[in-house]
Parts: sequence; C-alpha cells; structure tokens
Amino acid sequence: MLLGGKDDNLPVAKVQDYLAYARQAGFPLPVEVLIYPGAYHAWTVPSLGAPDFYPQYRSNRKCPYLLLGASSQTLLVGGHEPPLEPTAWEACRKAGQGYAMAYDAVARTESTRAALAFLSKTLRP
Repeated sequence: MLLGGKDDNLPVAKVQDYLAYARQAGFPLPVEVLIYPGAYHAWTVPSLGAPDFYPQYRSNRKCPYLLLGASSQTLLVGGHEPPLEPTAWEACRKAGQGYAMAYDAVARTESTRAALAFLSKTLRP
C-alpha cells in the first residue's frame, strides 16, 4: 500500500487500524505499507499542481472501513463488526464531503520505483 501522509481522503491512521484488526483476527495480510509523509491524495497526477481542496468530491474518510465478506457486508468500528446500514453509510459520506489533492513529483518517482520493485519481487518465480 502506498499512502500519502497528508491524504485526508484515506487517512494513514485508518489504514493502520484496519491492518491491526486483520492481524488480530488471524488474517496477516501480505501487504507492505509505504508512507510518503508530505504526499496528499492523488500525488501522481501532474495536472493537480499545488495542494487544493476539492469540495465536490465525496470521501469515505469519516466512514468506518467496509468489510466485504462472502455472505455479508459489515463495518469495522472500534475493532467490532456491526452490520452495514445504508443510511448510516450515506450520512458518513456526506459528512466527509471534499478532500485535498496535490501533485508530488518526488513521491511519484519514489512510489513508482517502490511499486515496480514490489511487483518484480512478488511476481517473479
């Protein structure tokens, strides 16, 4: 996972909480996490330029993690799995309206290199 430290659309703390939950539940994920401290959401998009807030986009940042199972969908709230309520989901998405995005040339170069190295290591026999 390549995460921006300043990404307010998918906050690093939210991802770390999910990964801790997965490990505790007995599902150690084969995931490497790299955090680019100064990077905002969409750091690979050169046309974005300097950091700016985009109020027109909905975000899930105020929502709990959505856990997709074979037979049900639940949320991850404080380490517990309450059922998904569509009205609650829509309310948290509305509460999270907008987020910041910015291009970061250094993070783009480093994250591209890291992604290629991970794929090379993982996919080679």
